[in-house]
Amino acid sequence: MQLLYLDESGKSGPTDYTQPWYVLGGLILPEDRWQVVEADLNAAIEAIVPAPHPDDWELHMSLIAHRKKHFSQMSEKDRFELVDAVFDVMEWHDLRLIFVGIDKEKHRKKYSYPDPVEDVAYMFMLERFNYCVARLGTLGLVVADEQKEIEISPRKAHSRYRRHGTGMAQIDHVIETPFFTSSRPLIGRDRCR
Repeated sequence: MQLLYLDESGKSGPTDYTQPWYVLGGLILPEDRWQVVEADLNAAIEAIVPAPHPDDWELHMSLIAHRKKHFSQMSEKDRFELVDAVFDVMEWHDLRLIFVGIDKEKHRKKYSYPDPVEDVAYMFMLERFNYCVARLGTLGLVVADEQKEIEISPRKAHSRYRRHGTGMAQIDHVIETPFFTSSRPLIGRDRCR
């Protein structure tokens, strides 16, 4: 099985053209390799930014690029090395990236009653992921950031696409509904001993 981890950028509203693009990115990862990939990524991070890290420390590109939170005092060299480390790990493991980008203003002008850009991007992403896992001869599962205010729409659309297709593709290799989880580390979580 392949896991598709999703994240978005440009989610500032459909008419905020200071962020003209809504981009949905996906990382495809074989489910039996996620622990090795995570261990390699953690080792690469530790080589640049040794532990200990605060409980809420996470790699987040906008924070790295804009020198915010835990990256505010970090040198430019270390910040670039963190970004390079992520791409290095992806290359070592031959991981696939897929992206969907929608120009928000053009989308709004093209249709009398445009669907939300988030929904359109998710549909296109699901089509691409389904195609990819079908070519690999396996199944896929979507994993996305927990966002209580918008989880219902993708869940309903995902279920509908699995039953009836998207209009352009039959979704027959992506199972279940999207799995939503927090991208932030859990503070004070219990660990099995």
